[in-house]
Amino acid sequence: MAGLYDDHLTDAMGAFSVNDDEIVLDDNIRTQLIEIENNYESIFSWDIQRFRGFNKNLLFNLIDKVREQKQITIDMATKDNEFNQARFYLQLVASYELYNRKRYKESYLEIESVVQFLETCKFDESNEQYADAYNHIARASNAYIALTLKIDSEKLLKNVKHVNNFNQAEKSAICAVKSKIVMEYPPKGNVIALNFADQARALHPTEPEWIIVWLKAKGRVRRYGQSFAMPGDDEIDAAKMLCSIKRNPSHLIRASQLYNEAGYINKLKNNHNESTKFFKLSSDIIKISIELVNDDVNQLNSLLLTCIECPNECFSSSMIENLVTKLSSVKNSCVDQVLGLYYLKYEKDYVKAKMYLSRGMAAGQFSSSMQLIKVECLLQPVNQFPFVKTLNMMYEVFQNPNRRLIIILQILLYYTIIENNPKKILWYLKLYLDEDIEDTFKKRNLIFTRPLFYTDRYIRPNTFLNELSVNLKKIMNNNDLSKEEKNTFDRFNKILKLNIDENHFNDSKTFVPKNNDSWRKKRVDLSEKKCNESHQQKNESWRRKRDPKP
Repeated sequence: MAGLYDDHLTDAMGAFSVNDDEIVLDDNIRTQLIEIENNYESIFSWDIQRFRGFNKNLLFNLIDKVREQKQITIDMATKDNEFNQARFYLQLVASYELYNRKRYKESYLEIESVVQFLETCKFDESNEQYADAYNHIARASNAYIALTLKIDSEKLLKNVKHVNNFNQAEKSAICAVKSKIVMEYPPKGNVIALNFADQARALHPTEPEWIIVWLKAKGRVRRYGQSFAMPGDDEIDAAKMLCSIKRNPSHLIRASQLYNEAGYINKLKNNHNESTKFFKLSSDIIKISIELVNDDVNQLNSLLLTCIECPNECFSSSMIENLVTKLSSVKNSCVDQVLGLYYLKYEKDYVKAKMYLSRGMAAGQFSSSMQLIKVECLLQPVNQFPFVKTLNMMYEVFQNPNRRLIIILQILLYYTIIENNPKKILWYLKLYLDEDIEDTFKKRNLIFTRPLFYTDRYIRPNTFLNELSVNLKKIMNNNDLSKEEKNTFDRFNKILKLNIDENHFNDSKTFVPKNNDSWRKKRVDLSEKKCNESHQQKNESWRRKRDPKP
């Protein structure tokens, strides 16, 4: 079904008579665009520009990222003509970003495919009640882009349900879509997404999909600057709600993942009783989910991934083997990645792990590629495997700055820990610092990184950053360095001084959507103080309970 739309829209590309760079908006069109922004819930009505940033390199790659995710979503879908929330969100983001890059025709074709899919897809019982809200967003966004291209947009807004006529459920759906969209613009977007998710849950407290959206946003805000922060009581309560509302395997899987995370973090903190409790909760839910999931590949894949993260004793061998058998017959790069992880982490069968991860790598899966290097280092000593050469090849293949940052960091780890090569350290450190990524993210990666060639060791946060700092000081004292190398050292020192626990937003202004209704005009305070109060205060009782002062 998706292919038919794509072919049709590609053919339609030639129908436009005006080039993107020739488009000039007169005052009349600008006025109409503002009317759509103010009177409809289009993707252009949500002030995304305020917090999306202006890093051109990252924004170009965001288009590639969402298109890649969209294709994965389509590939993993069990029914071609069934409405898929993830696909809907991703296509909205792609259309928005294409528009902002002044690729108006591509943006129009992207949103047209959304509208056409909504016209023909089948909504399940849960999503049927939100169909008018989804259509409203898609058609209003379509009209906005069409108007820019001087295509008659008035007819596109006919039969669109007006926001004033939305019921509580439809209002909640609008807020949930906003939440999912702005999560594509971290870190500021995560805070705003949590606020929108709060609104969605307030408007429709029993909708499990909104609980899942809220859990995702909440987890991102919690982990920012504190990768191993324990889920709060409110998150645990939300997971309990997912288990109690209805026996839906996708909801149960999300709850089990949260309990699994809580178990793992408690394990790191040596809270063995709490760790065992949460791992058991997670495994019990997984066992129930397996009975409900049937042959849904996406859910089977998620279940196996969660099983891998739980201690081996949580599940019987036969249960795991049954999952693996079902997935082994599936030809899909996402499944190959999870099967590779299963043989790597669970079975310790590195030959089979290499086979599956190689398939994932051949399909362009970045995670599979990185895990494959880990497997190679388990099959042979790192100095016998072309570690740096392989990563340099990956650097050429994967153009996304975030991925390149990860690749360079692994090379930097190698030259710091294995070879202790001063010139190479400075060269790759410069390459690392040159990547078009915020310095706060660069420091976060340096703090929490783990070398692929030391799979059997637990590396505490800051371990590598401290070792790199010591090495660089020695290099500066003992070598005749060029001006460029000294500049690299100075840039590194500036990153060291950053406090990533602070809220690194570009402004502390209040985010105020332009619309009039109270549910549409919810304020989001982006100041550091307010963010800390609103998203950490709820957990204070839990912290006192679990981390009592001596």
